[in-house]
Amino acid sequence: METIPDKYRTGQSCMTDHSNDALPPEVRRDQIMALLQRYGQITVKWCAEQLGVSEVTIRSDFAILEREGMLRRVWGGAVLDRPLWPEGSFASRLKQQAAEKERIARIAAELIVDGDTVMLDASTTAYAIARQIADRRNLTVITNGMHLALALGANPAITTIVIGGQVRGDTGSLTGTLAEEMLQRLHADKGFFSARGLTVAKGLTESSIPEGLLKAEMVRHVDRVIAVLDSSKLGQTALTSFCPVDGIHHLITAGPDAPERSAPFTGFFPITIV
Repeated sequence: METIPDKYRTGQSCMTDHSNDALPPEVRRDQIMALLQRYGQITVKWCAEQLGVSEVTIRSDFAILEREGMLRRVWGGAVLDRPLWPEGSFASRLKQQAAEKERIARIAAELIVDGDTVMLDASTTAYAIARQIADRRNLTVITNGMHLALALGANPAITTIVIGGQVRGDTGSLTGTLAEEMLQRLHADKGFFSARGLTVAKGLTESSIPEGLLKAEMVRHVDRVIAVLDSSKLGQTALTSFCPVDGIHHLITAGPDAPERSAPFTGFFPITIV
């Protein structure tokens, strides 16, 4: 998880605009929980500054949320009472190349601005991106990932659209013809896609045919395709292709061998190595 700026940990004072104290309490508390999901621990002072309310208001909200079992108050702030974290095979995949995924997610999040409409797939990398954009405003996210939708659902400033379909329990994704039909009515500025592999010959590939078919449909409904995958996937190929190499607009990758493994794609699209 990210850490909050040091100046808010050391108790330095700052001027706070209390103009948002009139915000409906339930909306404000949803925003507090979104911040907690992203950072894991927040201080009263920092939270008050982020939301533009008084520290007294934040302390009151912390007390109410603690009684509801949503958080636990600690000296000067609060922590999550329980981790809002997926379980099962999805959780185990979150731990694979976790540092690389976090770096990729931070750079990807910089490409998402307030007011955007974006598509995120059901990958663990997309889940990491979702955690990074929890503080955005007037954002619309279209996804087939259940875990991702739940991570964003606590933020009222983000409209989350879940593409319906058949649930794949191992990945937490929704696939099938219902999802593909729903996509016909949707469009996004940018789409962020991970994959089982990326090669010059096959482009982005998936090991599951239903997943690949849905991602191919998602690709057709975005203006820009941004590939987000760690370097271990570069040069690898899987069962089904969902986006040719000339359909990719940007690659964000990370890993100790990323410069070497990304070299074959130079000239096809911009590459960011983190």
